[in-house]
Amino acid sequence: MATVVEFLDMKNLKRWLGQILSGVATVVLVTTLAACGGGGGSAGTPIIGGGGGSAVSTATDLSVAGPATLPNTGADVLTLTVTALGAGNAALVGVETPIAFSVDAGAVITPAGKVTSKSDAKLSATVSLTDRTARTVVVTVTSGTLSKQFKFDVVDSVTGSKVADISLVANKVNVPNNGTEQLLVTATTLDTQRAAAGGAPLLFSVNDPEKSAFVVPSGGATTTGAESGQLLGTVSLGGKLTNRTIAVVATSGTVSRSITFDVVDSNAVTPLAADMSISLSKSTIGNSGGDAVDVVVTAVDSKRNAVAGIDVSFSVDSNAVLVVGNSKTGADGTAKASVTIGADRANRLVTVTAKSGTFTRQASFRVTGAKLQATLQPATLKVGDSGQVQYSLSDVNANPMVGVPISVNGPGSASSATGITDGRGQFIYSYVAAGSGPTPITASAGGATLSSTVQIDAKLSDVPASTNIASATFTVAPTVVSVNAVGSKDNRAELRLLFLSDKNLPVPNVRVRLGLGDNSAGTDGDIGSGKDAVVTSDANGIAVSSFIPGQRASSTDQVKIFACYAKDDTVESIATCPAPRKLVGSLTVVEQPLSISIGTNALIENGSSGLTYVQRFTVLVVDAAGNPKSDVQLTPVLDLPSYYKGDWFYDDIKQSWVWRPVAHCLNEDSAVNGYRNGTIETFGGVSEDVNGNGQLDPRKSDVSIALVGSTKTDASGTAVLRIEYPQNYGSWTEYSIRVGATGVVSPPAFFGRVAKAGDTLFTLTGTEQRTAVPAAKLKEVADPPFKLSPYGQVASCLSPN
Repeated sequence: MATVVEFLDMKNLKRWLGQILSGVATVVLVTTLAACGGGGGSAGTPIIGGGGGSAVSTATDLSVAGPATLPNTGADVLTLTVTALGAGNAALVGVETPIAFSVDAGAVITPAGKVTSKSDAKLSATVSLTDRTARTVVVTVTSGTLSKQFKFDVVDSVTGSKVADISLVANKVNVPNNGTEQLLVTATTLDTQRAAAGGAPLLFSVNDPEKSAFVVPSGGATTTGAESGQLLGTVSLGGKLTNRTIAVVATSGTVSRSITFDVVDSNAVTPLAADMSISLSKSTIGNSGGDAVDVVVTAVDSKRNAVAGIDVSFSVDSNAVLVVGNSKTGADGTAKASVTIGADRANRLVTVTAKSGTFTRQASFRVTGAKLQATLQPATLKVGDSGQVQYSLSDVNANPMVGVPISVNGPGSASSATGITDGRGQFIYSYVAAGSGPTPITASAGGATLSSTVQIDAKLSDVPASTNIASATFTVAPTVVSVNAVGSKDNRAELRLLFLSDKNLPVPNVRVRLGLGDNSAGTDGDIGSGKDAVVTSDANGIAVSSFIPGQRASSTDQVKIFACYAKDDTVESIATCPAPRKLVGSLTVVEQPLSISIGTNALIENGSSGLTYVQRFTVLVVDAAGNPKSDVQLTPVLDLPSYYKGDWFYDDIKQSWVWRPVAHCLNEDSAVNGYRNGTIETFGGVSEDVNGNGQLDPRKSDVSIALVGSTKTDASGTAVLRIEYPQNYGSWTEYSIRVGATGVVSPPAFFGRVAKAGDTLFTLTGTEQRTAVPAAKLKEVADPPFKLSPYGQVASCLSPN
């Protein structure tokens, strides 16, 4: 039988040793393990070193400076300078502050070191490109829990523009050699999203074997149109009319594209079509910008047979973007193109035109999805009262449409306004009430038009007693909304009520009182039209207000908003409203990520060097509604609560290696909430180095931990971390992982046993986790690398052997 020896924490060590010296103490046996006992197949958890960014840092802030752009030559580099700052934003000189860097894909960052200079608190790094596409690149700099981002633009090395591609289209593929015709080319500069990049420099040129042809840009322009991103060019043959192939080249900085055409005999037999048709794959398309409409033009002869070799030119209007597949009909008689909406997300009609010889064919599709909504604050006013209308413009996916022009016409001769939607797709229209009776306020934005009605100095008509309100629907959107900053009302949820009669017709003039009722203490939010105030349904039977969160979050679905409705002004209070006419809506107010969890698939892998073992973990962060939270900064901490001494032996019957521990010892480094300083200290004349080997076991470097890739959660609220350790430490070191997240309300996530001051092996809480070994190694006859504990084989924690 083998024994495991328990040592108490350092606060009791002196007394324990004194008892040994007096001859009255006996070794406490805490566990008896059978020689074949085991857990050899249990999972372990390896972690890779975290680098400078996860080390302890005394800096209070970081300053990151560098150029705003980097030319895309591939030879140029961008140099960043990081300065560690202390109190009062002074440079933290005299200290080597650990710094870690990461950069987006397509770029490589090379730091000059791992820590800042003591003399000036600075550390430099250079960024080079592997992907020369024009784009914005983000560099993340970390030191301990501090994190700063630096952004720069990859631009064209010649022009400094962000053009990523050029679409080049010609109106024909052949030009007769009689000098009577010209070729028209259309160049469109595109960004990385293939939206038109307007106002970009562009030059045309020709590659002509006869050195005779030339190209003239429309109006002599050298840049593409500011909105369309297009520039037209006319190619002439010049004085040489011999048959040949000529290339037309469009160049914008380092981006260059070409298209060719043939000069052919003017009397060459040209295929002719008797008819031509055009078809679109869709009649409507959402305005999200991610969809496309396929265009197919078909040429046929008099017998409706497909005709190949017919030249077809395409064009499109309304700010759409056209990409031509083939401009000459193939064997199936078709020429193809595709159309996207470009950067313009407005509702509109887009017309595609195809021309070939005397034929012109057109087809149209409609861009839809822009939705304009209004909240009247208030809906009933007296002459001279101030009122507001909050407009929200969103696309087909309910994403805000930002920077879209909006125009509003309201009551009074001077109550018109124009502007653009803000970063939330919103626009506030303010006016002073004028006139009397029902007064329309009309707004137009993104191709959508909305008319709202306010009542000025007028008593609303009651809903006729004979009208049966058969349907009353109360919806809240969105049902999860973020808290507002102090003094802000940007975040809000729409409160919408719809009233229909038994004939499914809208019921106007229904009075609706909105309030928080007995739930008023559960939130510090407000109702846009006022708590317990009355709003009225419009001609469409719709009454609208909004809930505006305060600074306090809520539990899931625990903000309750009540509505009481009636046919006239006698609508009751929320407290006295009859149940048949009382509606309730629920929502969740979230402040910040609420919970963090950690888990693993327990797979053990070989490290890249082949000398270590690696185990991966996933960290998940969610808010109060259970929604994943992205871009949350994570900080992992590793602790080694204890270690084992002993060996593995091969069991011929089981044909497997079996774990055989002989001693289980507490970490010699005193633990306070899982943090250890790694320094040998003396308490009451007794050293922490219990086994006298000149170091603290287990060493902090026996296991390492690091986040894989980004140190922040991705769009699904997850991040990956791993532990790594030398293979001979497999099964002999106990570890625990603690992961904290910036702004998370709940405690950090733990994996393994948590060590606190004063803990013994008996009082450690949680489930023990040991550095695991691959199960396949236990079946091999050859000695595994972890056969002998690196901490020794003698059954005593006092011995280094």
